[in-house]
Amino acid sequence: MDFDKAEFDKEAPTTDLVVDSLPEGMSEITLRVGPGGGRSQRFVGRQLSQAHRVTAEGSETIHVYQSRKGKLVVHRHIIDWNDFATATKHAAQEKRDEFLVAKNNSDSSDYSPIVNWAKGFKNWREMLGLNEDGYGDFTLEIVDSLGELRDRVPAKVYRIVADVVENPSTQVLDI
Repeated sequence: MDFDKAEFDKEAPTTDLVVDSLPEGMSEITLRVGPGGGRSQRFVGRQLSQAHRVTAEGSETIHVYQSRKGKLVVHRHIIDWNDFATATKHAAQEKRDEFLVAKNNSDSSDYSPIVNWAKGFKNWREMLGLNEDGYGDFTLEIVDSLGELRDRVPAKVYRIVADVVENPSTQVLDI
């Protein structure tokens, strides 16, 4: 059996999203999921609400989106302070070890290994090994209705989402 490469490629499954003629305000959204956000999931939709809360146990950021098909998507980024402290302690030790290697590779006339080591830091998050929101657990939950959403998000977030979903985004007033 001979396979024509062009025919084979046409039938191959694809992960591309069709984003032609999107409804107003909709775009392709890519969200990180899993421990540390190492995976991602994509869909077409629009963001409706965002909230951040900090407690004694950690912090949580919640985003609510509406998909092209009208489903509600709840994306959470949860950081546990105990895990955060352990991770930053390990990252600081790694940076210290890297500095000692750079220091040992330099002499009194050439400080370039230390200078090159220091240039690697762009901000405090990177220095602690956190990178761009790359720490904590990321979850994504899909619900079909506002009723299902009510118990999954804080009351303020629910009120904002309900208002956006139930009312037109723009009203023309004849006044």
